[in-house]
Amino acid sequence: MLQGIDRRENDFTNDVKDMPYEEFPEWCKLQYEYANGRLLPAGYVPQSIYWLYIDGEPVGIGKIRWKLTETSREAGGNIGYAISRQYRGHGYGTILLKSLIDIAKSGNCPELLATVKKYNYASKRVMEKCSGELVRETDERWYYRLG
Repeated sequence: MLQGIDRRENDFTNDVKDMPYEEFPEWCKLQYEYANGRLLPAGYVPQSIYWLYIDGEPVGIGKIRWKLTETSREAGGNIGYAISRQYRGHGYGTILLKSLIDIAKSGNCPELLATVKKYNYASKRVMEKCSGELVRETDERWYYRLG
């Protein structure tokens, strides 16, 4: 599933694109540490990763950064998702983002901001379906407050 998402697609970073399978377990362990606020690179905040499975198949990945930084306020926000190419257009982005919003709210995330590249009309529709409030716009991005 992760191979169906580019390394950097619409501000979503997929670190495991083209990663050898043998390295994936170590990557997962590192994500666990990040989620718990350990081993974070300078400037990073705790981040949790979630998977969307449909009928036993992984179709999407979501991320919640538990704090907003000045950098993430400009690009990326603190909540995001990606759906594997072969599963796009079936409403899975909406399902995943709604779930991420619920998780973030229950985890006391103080603020949720998502940024959408201006050419990504599919994600713009997902934001609107998830009651996203357009709070800002630049030449490159739309900025949505969620939750």
